[in-house]
Amino acid sequence: LLLTLAGPEELSIDEKVGLDPDYWLLGPQKVREPDSLVRLYVTEALLLLLASGRRARETLRERRTYVIIKLADMVEENEEVSERMLECVQYLRRDEDGTEEGSSDKRAYEKYAKGLLESNAAKNK
Repeated sequence: LLLTLAGPEELSIDEKVGLDPDYWLLGPQKVREPDSLVRLYVTEALLLLLASGRRARETLRERRTYVIIKLADMVEENEEVSERMLECVQYLRRDEDGTEEGSSDKRAYEKYAKGLLESNAAKNK
């Protein structure tokens, strides 16, 4: 889903951490979906996933969905698509009930780092 929203923008090192390399290896050759209706449907599909439950939101946070949506929204010209992207951002950036402030981002990064360490340990065996 996210490949349709990803574009040719240059990503910082911090933005690349935890992000699938397919989103940034193509660099300037990557073309964002030109059809605003397709972008709207993709964004609404992401909204449905985000609204489906906490586990889905945590998974999308771990996949660094926020980075792609943030960059896509910065260049989005269609107001309706931009509004839906902002709704996605609100789901992704908010803290879950019963957690401390800022903990959603921290947990997503910790899960990514743990997976990276486990992956490296498996390679070294």
